[in-house]
Amino acid sequence: MRWTPLVPLFCTILAVAGPAHGPEEKPPDPGLKVFQDSCLDCHKGQQSIDQVRLTREKWKEVIDRMVESGFMDPVPSKEKLKQLLDYLAQTRGAAEPRKPG
Repeated sequence: MRWTPLVPLFCTILAVAGPAHGPEEKPPDPGLKVFQDSCLDCHKGQQSIDQVRLTREKWKEVIDRMVESGFMDPVPSKEKLKQLLDYLAQTRGAAEPRKPG
């Protein structure tokens, strides 16, 4: 193989561009894990909540009601409940009100 002046340039471009496998994957949302562990045993099939959209305040009320009623057993830690609330508010938050016209 013949060494040309373009080889160092090509190597520099590759080094700056980084790996060719694409953008780094984000770690999964910790609230998703709490949702899967604490909610999906009951809320799937006929009890699916996929289409439910609530405000953050209403999701907090729902979570509190599930904890108080004993449906969440075992009850996740306060930190995990906060992660769950963040996840639900972000992924199943209330739809934006429609604007007239």
